[in-house]
Amino acid sequence: MSKRIAGHRGNSTRSVLVGLAISLAGFLYGIDTGIIASTIAHDSFKRYMYGPSMDNASIQAGIISGYYAGYTAGSAAAAYTMDRLSRRWTLLLGCCFSIIGAVLQAAAVNPAMMIVGRALSGSSTGIVYPTAPVYLAELSLAENRGFLVGLKGLMNTIGFLFAGFIGATGSASSHSHRVSPVLSSLVDAKKVVYSLHGHRGDDVVETEFAEMCEQIRLEAGSSKRENFKKLFSRQYIRRTLLACLIVNMQKLSGSNVLQNYQSIVYASLGYKGKTVLLIGALYGFSAVIGQIINVFFTADHWTRRKTVISGSYTLAVLLAVLTALSYFYADGVNPAGSRAAVAFIFLFAFAYSFYFNSVAWVLVAEIFPLGLRGVGVGFSVFTQSITAIWLSFSASIAFDVISWRFYFVFIAANLFAGTIYLFYLPETRFLTLEEVAAKFGDEVVTRENIKLKAERAESPAALNHKERTEVISNHVETAAR
Repeated sequence: MSKRIAGHRGNSTRSVLVGLAISLAGFLYGIDTGIIASTIAHDSFKRYMYGPSMDNASIQAGIISGYYAGYTAGSAAAAYTMDRLSRRWTLLLGCCFSIIGAVLQAAAVNPAMMIVGRALSGSSTGIVYPTAPVYLAELSLAENRGFLVGLKGLMNTIGFLFAGFIGATGSASSHSHRVSPVLSSLVDAKKVVYSLHGHRGDDVVETEFAEMCEQIRLEAGSSKRENFKKLFSRQYIRRTLLACLIVNMQKLSGSNVLQNYQSIVYASLGYKGKTVLLIGALYGFSAVIGQIINVFFTADHWTRRKTVISGSYTLAVLLAVLTALSYFYADGVNPAGSRAAVAFIFLFAFAYSFYFNSVAWVLVAEIFPLGLRGVGVGFSVFTQSITAIWLSFSASIAFDVISWRFYFVFIAANLFAGTIYLFYLPETRFLTLEEVAAKFGDEVVTRENIKLKAERAESPAALNHKERTEVISNHVETAAR
């Protein structure tokens, strides 16, 4: 398998290794979001945090939604730091917050301390989660962008799987709930491009690098504030709304609620005690299998549109069946019916991972032009975090009050998203990031422009004043090297 990964669709070993390192952001998110599902199911945690009643929906909602409050602050910060500090240092900053948050959760002596720890961990993933797909999309070639960005999704599901088994196997001790959380210059840029894609040949690298440089020149001149305002201009509002829809549907699809509140869902079907934790751990297997199939066999074979449109309608159908099963077989009155409901929850996890866990981040990273990519992805993830806060808080109460009827919200959301993708999302597979921008009507640098400019550069008399200045600058830069 390792040989296949290294040579997958033209990737160099170095680019895959770099991609895997950056994709640890996905592993971090999987651990952080997955661990809470098993943690809140531990009797020791309930007794310690909720008191003798071992039940407090408001505190439980605060612990889960506190994570997304931190996620909100982190994603807002990432929108700024990605361009101000660089992608690399933004990732490092997020890692520091993760360590502090984990320590506080492990040492929590009351709900307030637990919520603060969750918020800091949330700020960590809010910082690294939007940064990782941007970084991965920018270092990959057009023909393997789906695969390389998909590595983040794969690490995400693996992290969630780890979290599930940590929670399931750590349920014996009275303090077992504490174990879980512990667990610049263009010259330099060319060196990076050669180190990642040099195996494809000098012509490929030089062409890619020339496109990058010309596009940077074309988009130069805007401040960070101006770039943020551009997101809502007539030229870019379609992309901004699409990006916000894509990332918000990661929550409104129902995946996040089912993931975080699995213990409640399984309990409503009649399962009790350690069986709930074990089922939650097995849930992660379905997601990992779906993600593996997507990354290695469909990521760059299926079109982006085909994936998200068919995926949205598939999730709606699976949720409709789950709703019916939850209605007829609530409280375990029919063991066969309860098992069927659990099977459809597993199918939902598989389908979401297969259809969306990778391609959603590929799309949101590639639909923005270079100058707006950092702030655009950061802002869209910021809106996602707002959705996550109210949704995670209300879900705890909704499951208690309306139970299976809550699924109708997600069925409607998936049907709506699929229809929007059908009419407004252009196809972007196998296009360079510059060609994607052209799909939305941007003025972009083409390879023909670069070739023509290079030919004209051989005859400086044929160039206008601006072009002659650029040629002279390039000769000076070359001489300095």
